Amino acid sequence: MHNSIIKLALKFGLITCFTLVIFFLFMKYVSLIQIVELRCLNFVILLFGVNAAFHNYRRQTGLNIEYFKGFFLGFYTCTFAVIPFALFVFLYLWKIDPFLVNALKSNSLLMGVEITPEKAAITIIIEGVVSGVLIPFILMQYYRSGFEDSISKKKSFEI
Repeated sequence: MHNSIIKLALKFGLITCFTLVIFFLFMKYVSLIQIVELRCLNFVILLFGVNAAFHNYRRQTGLNIEYFKGFFLGFYTCTFAVIPFALFVFLYLWKIDPFLVNALKSNSLLMGVEITPEKAAITIIIEGVVSGVLIPFILMQYYRSGFEDSISKKKSFEI
């Protein structure tokens, strides 16, 4: 794997991680953190982060992105975003606000009363890895073709 792909994935992964942390703190501040269904928005944040990495990579290299390079770029971006975020959530639930674990116990469908900071972090990692496979797979359907056909068709209709 090219070193530039790893650097780009790390850059956009950390930006995405920062966005996830800000979203988490915002949800805590507005007292919506107990609504676990809003975690679906983490997927959307990851989607935007991977899309930004793809867009940046395409701008540097050209319209077409080789399938496996793009797939691994997206996977690494998600991984570099999710693992530090899971570590942040673990530390937050363990040291900063351990009472939040008790509030989440009544609202968590899957873990219920068995939720701990460790299990919450592991759940975030699992969700992130699954997202790290799905998001690049979805986006590569568009980025591997480079949009060349749609751009050339639009220009021919405008003339």
